[in-house]
Amino acid sequence: MSELQTIKCYMNQLPATILKLLDIDPPLGIISEPIQKILDLYQGIDRISINLIDNFGLFEITYLKPHFMIANSEVMLLLSTKNPYTLGVLHQLIYGGFEVEPNGFHLLKFINNGGKSSCLIGRQKDIERYDGGTKSIAKETDMSTWVESAKVINTHDLSWMHYLDFENLHKQQQRLKQRTPEDLIEKLINRTDKWILGNYKQLRKNSLMMIIGDHGRVKLDLEYSGKIAQWREASVPIAILIRK
Repeated sequence: MSELQTIKCYMNQLPATILKLLDIDPPLGIISEPIQKILDLYQGIDRISINLIDNFGLFEITYLKPHFMIANSEVMLLLSTKNPYTLGVLHQLIYGGFEVEPNGFHLLKFINNGGKSSCLIGRQKDIERYDGGTKSIAKETDMSTWVESAKVINTHDLSWMHYLDFENLHKQQQRLKQRTPEDLIEKLINRTDKWILGNYKQLRKNSLMMIIGDHGRVKLDLEYSGKIAQWREASVPIAILIRK
């Protein structure tokens, strides 16, 4: 991790950055400026594959050390935001901010109107809220999302998979008292890390993987203590970039 280039930026800079990397001019003045360092590093890529992971951030990658992400990450963005939770992050990525389609901006629609294709895979309730009528595929589990991802990552300019099993599994295991939330987060992140490795192997060359983490649907009361608890409390959402 010490050699990994880190860049501090704002969450709402990601939409313009994604557009510029796809060779689409963003509507500056309506959304925030792109991250120039990322444009300098990755301009000219053919496609972007986004993996959005709930309950994943700076703390989880440094404490749990998912193998593929640690070994292959080239750049890590530390994403500053007033709302690091799932719906707040989706709002900022799709709409460029917290308003719904301010001045008509919607990331996926803008990509499609720019002559590029996109596909969003996630839960039905999120798709209904965020796809804006663009191509999307509803899946109810992370496993089915990952299976579907193999079909879209090389056939669209932007593929977007949302992994959010923690929410439902945590509720189930709270009732059964089988596993602590800390154990569940570790299991799901390491599992998803292996799935993303599988996607990476399938991706065509000159693709960019963007792995984005948020704080999940709601704030959790975790059982970490001492310095680890303080470290976790100070965690921020991240984006990890890996070029194929």
